[in-house]
Amino acid sequence: MLIQMKDITTPQNATSKTGDLLGDIRAILARARLHAAKVVNSDMVAAYWLIGRRIVEEEQGGADKAKYGEQLLQNLSKKLETEFGNGFSYANLRNMRQFYRTYPDEKICYTLCINLPWSHNRLIMRVEDPAAREWYLRETIEQQWSVRQLERNIQSFYYQRMLSSGESAVQAPAKEKTMDIRQFVKDPYVLEFVGLPPFPQHREKPLEDAVIDNIQESVPIKMKR
Repeated sequence: MLIQMKDITTPQNATSKTGDLLGDIRAILARARLHAAKVVNSDMVAAYWLIGRRIVEEEQGGADKAKYGEQLLQNLSKKLETEFGNGFSYANLRNMRQFYRTYPDEKICYTLCINLPWSHNRLIMRVEDPAAREWYLRETIEQQWSVRQLERNIQSFYYQRMLSSGESAVQAPAKEKTMDIRQFVKDPYVLEFVGLPPFPQHREKPLEDAVIDNIQESVPIKMKR
């Protein structure tokens, strides 16, 4: 994957110079790393959706769908875990299947879900009301809720309370939309997706660099067949 100039610059900052060489280079690297993290996250979520779709397609060919489906996941997880790690456990394969079943329309996955980490998507897809699910997707992206904030809002029926009160969600102070790179690269799903061992085997800074290096070799996943 080659990062394009337009991906890490804007018309306003593309040619800006502050007179601080070190500061300008830091800003360029920060934007490049943020872009790389967003790319690997969107590719990972898209891959999980595609895996879920493929599993569902395979299950539909089984005679006893329920029994066949569970056996299929158990056998598949054993093989995938050996090759790709714990991110492909039986439980997470079930999550991928549910992810596709929850959003069979790839447009929702491509426009909303890929903008959130997998941990956020796992919480939201368990919300039963489709309208509430979409609201949580959009609001989490807009407000940049952490996993804890999102979980708390879902458990406290935040969406329902907004509807009953007729009020809008409390808006967070305006801030640049960003991603916590250090936390992102510690996510075990991310590490396994880019082919790195679990976090304790790394020191933090080399880990961040290793993830970025691996991302450079990744190929964006296409949603279409």
